[in-house]
Amino acid sequence: MKITQKLGLSLLMLSALITPTLAQQAIITDTPLFEEEDATIRVKVTDKNKKPIMGLQEQNFQIFIDNKPVKLTNWKSPEVATPPPAYIIVLLDMSGSMRSQDSGKKRKLDGAINAIQELTKITAKRGGNTQISLVPFGEGNEKCQGYNVNDESLNKFFSAADIKLQNQLDYLKTIDPCASTNLYDPLTKAVRFFANRDNPNFYPPKKSGEKPPRLSIILLSDGYHNRPNEQKDFDTLTALLTTYDQIIVHTLGYGLTPQELANKYKLTKPATRFDVNKKRVPEDEFVDQDRLAQIANLTGGIAEFSGKSDEIAANLELFLNALLGEYEISYTQPNAERGSQHQVKVRINIPENKSVINSEIKDYTIPVFGRSLPLNIRLIMIGCIILILGLGGVLPFYLWGKYLKNKA
Repeated sequence: MKITQKLGLSLLMLSALITPTLAQQAIITDTPLFEEEDATIRVKVTDKNKKPIMGLQEQNFQIFIDNKPVKLTNWKSPEVATPPPAYIIVLLDMSGSMRSQDSGKKRKLDGAINAIQELTKITAKRGGNTQISLVPFGEGNEKCQGYNVNDESLNKFFSAADIKLQNQLDYLKTIDPCASTNLYDPLTKAVRFFANRDNPNFYPPKKSGEKPPRLSIILLSDGYHNRPNEQKDFDTLTALLTTYDQIIVHTLGYGLTPQELANKYKLTKPATRFDVNKKRVPEDEFVDQDRLAQIANLTGGIAEFSGKSDEIAANLELFLNALLGEYEISYTQPNAERGSQHQVKVRINIPENKSVINSEIKDYTIPVFGRSLPLNIRLIMIGCIILILGLGGVLPFYLWGKYLKNKA
């Protein structure tokens, strides 16, 4: 039984790695939002690597309602559109290797915190309800403070502009990190925290009518899971990530790539854990790029890798765009009769590679505040109401007045 389960997990992981995303995609992320007869949809556009395609213009979009083109009445880019509600957990590695310098001669911890500060500025500028929880992690020992990850540390969410979040970032800059890296336990706890359906912030009651927010974890690390049972731990993590597929995990490796380590230490092939175990590569310089990529792929997230703080900041913005970067498009709904059913599709021209992509068709029903009936029917109904009021209100008063007059 255990062999079969392990084989299944291995095949699932292999499938996630070898199955390529063959094409660009356009996804209508939700059903149209109506205000009278004006409808608004949100569209996410990604390239073959699942990265968001930014910089498109209004003329690049076409909307089709019931296979007929309709005119756009409003259009907003992801940078301008108010993002949907979201909760983001940033797991920050506080291992001893974060004391070392990056490729730009800056302490890695400082570079990481500067990048996160840039992320908060961009998020605050865009507005909306985006909550961020910054969670440092690392296992301590007798000589070093550790950073325990639990529900209490995970649940410290602040808006991007909150001074408490900025104070936390400033405080972390003063720390000399010295913990050891355990990647999988903090990530496991963060996923289970988000998966708790009893939390109304993440899973609003159906009666409330609120839509669930986006849930995402950003794992920023310059190390690897240095535990003897690494494969078993990773299999367990794989099962968890595939179970809760609504939680997107983006991974960001900070340091030299395995190939760069091979060049630095004159290896014949990219560095691996084996090279670390054989002391060919220093332990505090090895970053497990393959595992970070596997984690992101399992959740539909993005895996990035860099050795410079400015690139780390750009990657964090990329993750933000992947989570919240959606184009907002409005149109006037034709035949907006209450309860009527329709289909919407978006066609997008990508100037960069001169390609055209179509979204999947999305079905929807006009809500109660759509136009209830055609104009001629409504006029007949108004006429009937006037007639009823006349017969039931004016006529009795007229007859009563006539009766009193005759009696007098």
